[in-house]
Amino acid sequence: MQNCAVCSAPLRAGARFCTQCGAPVHAAPTPLLPVPPAASAPAPREAPEAPVPIAAPEAPTAAAPAEPDEIPARIPPQGRVTPPAARSRAATWALVTGAAPLLVSVLGNLVAAQLSRAAAEQISSGDVQGAWAPVLVTLALIFVANAGLLTICTIMGGRALRETSNGITRGRGLAVAGLALGGVNLVLWVAGLIVSVSSLNTVLV
Repeated sequence: MQNCAVCSAPLRAGARFCTQCGAPVHAAPTPLLPVPPAASAPAPREAPEAPVPIAAPEAPTAAAPAEPDEIPARIPPQGRVTPPAARSRAATWALVTGAAPLLVSVLGNLVAAQLSRAAAEQISSGDVQGAWAPVLVTLALIFVANAGLLTICTIMGGRALRETSNGITRGRGLAVAGLALGGVNLVLWVAGLIVSVSSLNTVLV
């Protein structure tokens, strides 16, 4: 007896629908005959591989001498590299121009003294005209030279003090020494000028 495929209730012979669930009754499936596999074509035979020639062993060669390793270049240290402190040129000029007026005054006074003796001898011989001209010219040259040197000393000393205020540039001591020498020579120069004018005044009058 055939049963319903849905509810498995027994079916009557020749029934087209199930009396329990009303599902249609299908004819039993026709069994499928097995299909024989198709005969496969014979696989082509692969050609035999050609024999690989075996390389002859190489003759041992002498090993080349190892080259010495190169010395690596010195690697600079990392970070900021501080350059060496430079010396202020203005400080050097301040020291030179501060000390130079003393030398100019000494040499100039020696020359003026010799010219004064020559002028006195000329006057004693009766030639008064133009006797003191060389002395006055020498004193004027000393005055101009010392004035120029002291002016340069003041300018260079001030510039050197500004350059060395950063704490890196050297030469602050030279600048201070130059300004100090310039101040001393200024006092001596003014005193010598007063003495020279006074001496000439007594002689000329």
